[in-house]
Amino acid sequence: MRSFARTAPARRLRLLPLLLLAALPAAAPPAAPPADPAAPSVFAKPFKTTLGRYDSREVIEVKFVRDSQVSLQGGRPTSAKYGRLAALESLTGGAGPVSAMEPLFRADAATLSSLAKSAQPQAGNAQPDLSQWFRLRLRPGQDIRRVIDELNAMGIVEIAYPAPLPVPLPASPAYDGNQHYKLPAAQSGIDSDYARTQPGGNGAGIRVLDIEYSWNVNHEDLSKLRLAGAQVRNGTPRDPFNDNNHGTAVMGELVADANGIGVTGLVNGASAHYTNAMNTERGYDLANAILTAANFLRAGDVILLEQQAAGPSGCSNYVPVEWTPSVYDAIVVATNKGVHVVQAGGNGNMNLDNTACFGSPFPRSRPDSGSIIVGAGGPRSNAWCSDSVAERAKQPFSTYGRRVNVQAWGRCVTTAGYGNLYNGGVNAYYTKTFSGTSSASPIVASAVVALSGIAKQRGITLTPRQMRDLLIATGTPQTGAGGQIGPLPDLRAAISRVKAMP
Repeated sequence: MRSFARTAPARRLRLLPLLLLAALPAAAPPAAPPADPAAPSVFAKPFKTTLGRYDSREVIEVKFVRDSQVSLQGGRPTSAKYGRLAALESLTGGAGPVSAMEPLFRADAATLSSLAKSAQPQAGNAQPDLSQWFRLRLRPGQDIRRVIDELNAMGIVEIAYPAPLPVPLPASPAYDGNQHYKLPAAQSGIDSDYARTQPGGNGAGIRVLDIEYSWNVNHEDLSKLRLAGAQVRNGTPRDPFNDNNHGTAVMGELVADANGIGVTGLVNGASAHYTNAMNTERGYDLANAILTAANFLRAGDVILLEQQAAGPSGCSNYVPVEWTPSVYDAIVVATNKGVHVVQAGGNGNMNLDNTACFGSPFPRSRPDSGSIIVGAGGPRSNAWCSDSVAERAKQPFSTYGRRVNVQAWGRCVTTAGYGNLYNGGVNAYYTKTFSGTSSASPIVASAVVALSGIAKQRGITLTPRQMRDLLIATGTPQTGAGGQIGPLPDLRAAISRVKAMP
């Protein structure tokens, strides 16, 4: 998710859109069976497809029902369980509207099998079958809505929808601030300075991976991004906004060098990595970026999702990216492996408890993915920053609801990038106004990295749900009204709980 400094135009924050998927019983054609009603966590289908601004007109994402064993043989879809799929072949064969069909997740079968075996017994979610996700590209001039509706009428299709396009970032609020977010809880910080006094509290031994774009790997304060293996590529990286500030600001909060200049990352002892959400081969490709990251990381490592999604028609402001079904499944695979996933809540002021829009619970009445969703709260006013929002109160732009777990500063964050605090040339930019759920999420991710590092030093690997429960139980409570964004992490209190674990 993106938010920007005062000098950035109102175009930031990129994420994906999705249409509202209302429940529709599938009409099963003779060639394909109806979806098993007992199958875990099945997506609801839309009555009729409507397209939003950020829905593709050319590419469809489709998932087949569990155990249908659909694969491509000679470029044609077939089912090892049900044989020939005539209704599907009418779309994908000959002069049908679909010009190409390919697996959505690019990992090979061995990798998918390995990830499935890595799912922890206590994960709490059924492991999604990523092999049943495909992407369909239409021939020029075809009506994508008609094709999607035909797919959703097939009993063998669990869900089909237009592939998401990257969402431009909204303007970020611009208020002064500095790194006071690292101060003790009594000063509305997360007390990361205290965490750094504990073995592992600077992130040592933990990998933290940022998924987005717009990194300046040559920034003077981000030497970790230039190390071999720092970039974990998802295809050929592409930045749809041709910028190099947002990812720079995020990584500055996390891992900026302790070198006596600029800023210092809250967990700069961690191993820093980054994965592109967009590539030249496939366009906006967030689900595969998450799968690529999950395959690279180990239990106890951390993914930070600095992206946001467009909600459904009538509720189309920005929401967490797990609203997109393929992204949700990829997140579940990561958390099932024991990887902590922190995702920005979005700068849309959307109420995720609105069941008419988002189902109950968010997203789409599906089980909890195990991720940590972050809202944006008020900072501590100081000489650098005077904010009209009270400390730890919900920022007006922050998406909110019971599914938003914790919060951090949504204004007044000092970090690398943008250049409105200090401009020593493009590789020496610093800002004091990084904002939004973009600035809040790296603060929370830093808390997760620190706690994971401290726990590992003590021979404990916290599960994603244990980590989330720990942050909520020990955090400094939210203030004010306007909807739930959760407490602000308090590392000193959380570390005390970790030390008491057997």
